[in-house]
Amino acid sequence: MIDTKGRIQVDKVEEGQTYSSAEVEALVDEAKEEGRVSVLDSLRESLENGNTIISVLKSFYPEYIVVAANQKYNFVPINEELTKSAFNIDNLVEDETTGRYSYIEDGKVTSRFGIDVSSHQGDIDWEAVKADGVEFAFIRAVYRGYGTGKLVVDEKCIENIEGAQAAGIDVGVYVFSQAISKDEVLEEASTVIDLLKGYELQLPIVFDVEKVSDSEARTNTLSVEDRTNLTIGFLNSIKNAGYDGMIYHNTEMGAMLIDLTQLTEYPKWFAGYNKEFYWPYEYQLWQYSESGTVKGIKGKVDLDLWLQ
Repeated sequence: MIDTKGRIQVDKVEEGQTYSSAEVEALVDEAKEEGRVSVLDSLRESLENGNTIISVLKSFYPEYIVVAANQKYNFVPINEELTKSAFNIDNLVEDETTGRYSYIEDGKVTSRFGIDVSSHQGDIDWEAVKADGVEFAFIRAVYRGYGTGKLVVDEKCIENIEGAQAAGIDVGVYVFSQAISKDEVLEEASTVIDLLKGYELQLPIVFDVEKVSDSEARTNTLSVEDRTNLTIGFLNSIKNAGYDGMIYHNTEMGAMLIDLTQLTEYPKWFAGYNKEFYWPYEYQLWQYSESGTVKGIKGKVDLDLWLQ
């Protein structure tokens, strides 16, 4: 329609023509049809090239964060007040053999390759992991049941910390939180602080705030304000104990379930498995795969890229 208006104005100037209301409406209808065909052609081409529906929507609506959640597509306006990510997709290089990513600037690799693990990975040969290029690892320390609310120390946490550090791998830990109250989130913080006594971390303690898809999950009733306040409570608690903190979130959590404007002082770990830097806001760590392979670990493992 914009193009049609532009063409009408040019025609008037160059040819001195005037148009009746009916003729203008006909031109508008023509432009709408041309636009519809153009959009459909672009959609078909994108899908034929193997792009997903969500990827296509992202390209059509760059001013929004498009989130597939709650059985629909949600369009969340990008907040221009938040610091934007400076990462350039052209600097992302994928290894054709391993499928792993590196970020390269001025011919130099500026990223670090890492993993995150829990007791789900079983016994890990950390020397083999190191030999396969892993530079850092985040290890699950504590998790809370999303149904029972029971807080549990990961049975492999200390073993993994000791094994990774002995192999020369930098270590951080994460807490999978399903807290629904201030008392519970402070319990999570104090538990991980007590667990780490006698150990030194090279990387932050991460507050892993996730929405569980189970309809019975106890955290489903939390508001954005609730989740944000619980996140702040955890991070302030570990900060007061002398540790650095970090927030782990995916697209839905970051766009719809926590208030990032209140969390700007904390570094972010973003989880997104598309081959693009879609998340618009600043983050330091990117979990880009949940199905990677690393020597020394049986089965699949999450792959991460430390970008700055």
